[in-house]
Amino acid sequence: MQARQSPRTSVLLVDDQPADLAMLERHLQPFTLHVVKCASGEEALARWEDEDFALVLMDVRLPGLDGIETARCLRAQSMLRPVPLIFLTGGDSEEDRVARGYETGGADWLRKPVDPRVLRAKVAVFVELHREREDLRHQQAAMRERAREVLEAKRERAETRRLRAESERERLVVELREAVRLRDEFLSVASHELRTPMTPLSLRLQLMRQELKKQPLPLERLMSHLDSADAQVKRMTSLMDSLLDATRITSGRLSLRREQDVNLAAIVRDVVTGFEAQAARAGCALELDLPPRVLGEWDVLRLEQIITNLVSNALKFGAGHTVSLRLEDLGDWVRLSVRDEGIGMDDSVRARLFGRFERGVSERHYGGLGLGLFITRQVVEALGGRILVDSTPGQGSRFTVELPRTPPPMTGVAGGGAGA
Repeated sequence: MQARQSPRTSVLLVDDQPADLAMLERHLQPFTLHVVKCASGEEALARWEDEDFALVLMDVRLPGLDGIETARCLRAQSMLRPVPLIFLTGGDSEEDRVARGYETGGADWLRKPVDPRVLRAKVAVFVELHREREDLRHQQAAMRERAREVLEAKRERAETRRLRAESERERLVVELREAVRLRDEFLSVASHELRTPMTPLSLRLQLMRQELKKQPLPLERLMSHLDSADAQVKRMTSLMDSLLDATRITSGRLSLRREQDVNLAAIVRDVVTGFEAQAARAGCALELDLPPRVLGEWDVLRLEQIITNLVSNALKFGAGHTVSLRLEDLGDWVRLSVRDEGIGMDDSVRARLFGRFERGVSERHYGGLGLGLFITRQVVEALGGRILVDSTPGQGSRFTVELPRTPPPMTGVAGGGAGA
């Protein structure tokens, strides 16, 4: 059964300065709001009936119908559903007008330029109140609907009620069985993937014990065994990290630790260097087209995670062909593309590619938990970026990640989306 989708939360921004509107919208990004921007009081009145707004942020000084008069008109139009309003004022001379504005329904005021922390703190209160009120309204509607159904059911014949209840029970049983099947399928794949590194790891440890009994010690072979064992440990660690990240994403606890002047070009080179042995085993040539330095404010570990997932994906599905990485400096943004010449995919696969536990092909042939691209997309979006895929069956795929040099002020991401 699918949970009811929460309605969007809308906020009305009224300011005749485009730069101020853009700034306000940027400051409000952490709240996942639907932002409606207006440049005048008249436009705000025209848009008022289009949305159920949680909050209005309005500049006092507007051309034509000023903010105070606009607020008075809005209040007159919304006596049955009053909406909190925060005035924005640019100077001390306007504070008397703002004081009078409280009579029009104003709940608070902020001085320009707006302090983003103060703005978000005040907006958070009204947004949360609105969402709680909407939840309560939907709950009441659901209760009324349920009561209506009960009354209707009482009017029906006993046999009709029994048949309806039986039908509903059978539907729930089918859904429950499907949920259990999907859970068992994932647990089976996860158990298999987590157990797979154990066999070669155990074998390497046995070989190392045998080598240690020899004199003189065969250091070269011991180092080879250690490298192989270390690779299996890293593989298991990566699988566990993917499961943990998926849990953090679902609960909205995937944090970012951003640093200044992170060189993305150097990170790409380091990650690709670590894949050289795997690429050789897969018969893939690795081609790099990178500038010397591409600096930004990013989380180093999460960048490594993004690049690792994309390169690993390219080597897995493009075995035997060249894998190309290109990094472009676009000014305020950077673009990283990873191109393989492998099996590619059709539209149906692309539509669900970034889903959690989703795979483009059977795990029997390619393995994996179906979390890599899901996590990659969530991390990219947490950094304020976007990820795109262009692919044709039989002709390979190109994954493109675009990131702003300075990500938005967010510390985590919420669950949602999907990955292969």
